[in-house]
Amino acid sequence: MKSIQIPAAALAALALFGCGQPATTAKAEAPAAEAPIADPHAPPAQSGEAVTAAFLAGAWGDNGDCNSTITFNADGSFRMQDGSTGTWTLEGDRVTMSGANGDFGVNVAKGNENQLLIGQPDGSFGISQRC
Repeated sequence: MKSIQIPAAALAALALFGCGQPATTAKAEAPAAEAPIADPHAPPAQSGEAVTAAFLAGAWGDNGDCNSTITFNADGSFRMQDGSTGTWTLEGDRVTMSGANGDFGVNVAKGNENQLLIGQPDGSFGISQRC
């Protein structure tokens, strides 16, 4: 959720607005605040738990699709749906995969027991689910 920054001058003006008003003066009621609209592209709230190698082990698909998966094996190897293989390491919240095409790293966070939030190098994010 984005926070809204209100300039100090605006806050001061709001504070002064009610000062010096007689108690009998009727004040217009402020319109009811609208509920914030959730960003459909925002990742779900994180569980707060760190991703571990044991959690990462298994098959993962992207954006609800289990037709194209990557399987992280407990021995530090991975296999893509297309048959390409390599090795992976987890250091903190960073997963680095090494294969025939070089190294590729992403940041990860646990969404829930079956969901992984992926921070891409370009700043975008994705959601992977356990398959």
